[in-house]
Amino acid sequence: MKLIRNIYSYILLTAIALVSLTSCGMMTEDEPDCNPYYKVRFRFDMNMLYADAFSTQVKEVDLYVYDTDGKLVWQGHEDGAILAEEGYLMDLPVAPGTYDLVAWCRNRHENAADFRMDDHPSPGQKEGLRVTMDREYDGETAHSTTDLHALFHGKIDNVELPDKWGTHIVTVPLIKDTNSIRIMLVHLSGSEIKASDFDFKITDSNGRLDHDNTIMEDEIIEYRTWAKGEGLAQTNLPIVGGSVSNLPSLSSPFITSLTRAPQTKVHSVIAELTTSRLQTCQNPILTVTRTSDGEKVIQIPIIDYFLMVKGEYRRDMTDDEFLDRQDDYHLTFFMHEDGSWFKSIFDVLQWRVVNQETEL
Repeated sequence: MKLIRNIYSYILLTAIALVSLTSCGMMTEDEPDCNPYYKVRFRFDMNMLYADAFSTQVKEVDLYVYDTDGKLVWQGHEDGAILAEEGYLMDLPVAPGTYDLVAWCRNRHENAADFRMDDHPSPGQKEGLRVTMDREYDGETAHSTTDLHALFHGKIDNVELPDKWGTHIVTVPLIKDTNSIRIMLVHLSGSEIKASDFDFKITDSNGRLDHDNTIMEDEIIEYRTWAKGEGLAQTNLPIVGGSVSNLPSLSSPFITSLTRAPQTKVHSVIAELTTSRLQTCQNPILTVTRTSDGEKVIQIPIIDYFLMVKGEYRRDMTDDEFLDRQDDYHLTFFMHEDGSWFKSIFDVLQWRVVNQETEL
């Protein structure tokens, strides 16, 4: 009887152990009990390559977790080399439930302006999780004369975190909200031009971003150059010998309207500016002014010109998706030998555009 009881006890203990393994799974060092564990992965593939660049582009993460009433439940911060590690995950120590996750991420660098959390209302409410770009003032004119820290936004709503044993991973997609814009003025005649000859600015009212990354009402901001220089190249560029307005199409060679010099010095001025998020609901204007007499030699709505070449990248993109994916823009304008600007030919994002209807 004693032997039978021992055998029975052994069978009972074995059954209990099997039930425990079945309900909790195989125990690991990271999961020493039957509790659920939640982690967050950040992904930045909203770019033209559709490739995740989080580990190389993002150096600082702030994550905010809100309940269904929009109240802050938890917030976490991470920075440094750990973000560059392959497979980085942020721990999310919250109870099972339904949550909204909002992230503001940065890549800080020296001598750059930042976006700061609004003081009121408090980030304790989701509606208060908005950021405002640093700015300076000339009298009443708001302006930015520095580069901007790269800013990224991410959100995912109604995330169900189950009360189930195991590790549950939530992915937060990111959008980059800052844009680098390079303007090049090229004098094809070989005449010298200097950086001090021109002032550059982009005006827009896009310096405040809400918790959902929409552009909020703001004052007009002048984004001014934070870097400006001169370039010189020795090349066999064509020199103007006819009217540029006579160019019939992109596909037609314009050698017939131009005369090629054996060796030409091409002078240029390059200006770099950084702006906050660009969207079609805004109307940022690029203005180039000649310093000698204050004349506006170029004034264009830059979004319209950027979108001229959208089809060359992705025809299935919406305009706003294109503006979110493309964060590095180049505009080149060419100067006639008499000092006037070509009004029908320029480069956008390295694509040559012939515009025979719109005056700059």
